[in-house]
Amino acid sequence: ESIKHIYELNSVVRMSLIEMQFIKKELLSALVAMDELMGSNEINMQIAAMTPAVMLLMAIRKGFSFVFYAILQVGKSKDEIYASFRQTILDIERLLVMRDNPPSPPASFDHWGSTRPSTNNCNNSADETINTRQQFEKPNTILSAEDLGMLLLHIHECRNILWQSRRRFRSDVLRNVAEDLAELAGERGPVSVSQQLQIITRMARTYPFMKVVSSGIPFDMLIPGTGRS
Repeated sequence: ESIKHIYELNSVVRMSLIEMQFIKKELLSALVAMDELMGSNEINMQIAAMTPAVMLLMAIRKGFSFVFYAILQVGKSKDEIYASFRQTILDIERLLVMRDNPPSPPASFDHWGSTRPSTNNCNNSADETINTRQQFEKPNTILSAEDLGMLLLHIHECRNILWQSRRRFRSDVLRNVAEDLAELAGERGPVSVSQQLQIITRMARTYPFMKVVSSGIPFDMLIPGTGRS
């Protein structure tokens, strides 16, 4: 009986050791799974830890830009540079619109307020024929020497803005705008006023900085006395 009791005790000890090994194996498997989970979430934890630092750097950059441009007046902001470029393009467009097929000057008047009679009926009929033709045909108007000089001054101002503030523009935008200005100045071949206006329209349609973003304020709120009652 004592030997039988010893065998049973050995079985119990063996089973206990087996259960301990099984529990140890399960614990090790759980630890490995936890390590894998922590490794997969390590990137998210690093991003979460970097978020306050990134926000702080952005705030410092905004504050430095404000101090650099607004208080110290060392340079112009991006919006101011874009506004200067748009203003120069607006001056160019005004010049071209006023020179795009202007009407002929009115007939001269005498001191009684009536037009002077023509001395030749043939000249009257020829003038009427020319005026009728000009109504239906739009000639290719080109700028005079004075207007061309004024246009080149505006283009030179645009090029100065691009050169001095070239870091505010992308390289492809600088290249395309420089090509448009060269076409506008006639450096790529003769151009008429209508073609130059088409170039201005293309620039306003293509480049984002040529567009004015709405402030969301109704127009009647900008003019005193026109608001809704």
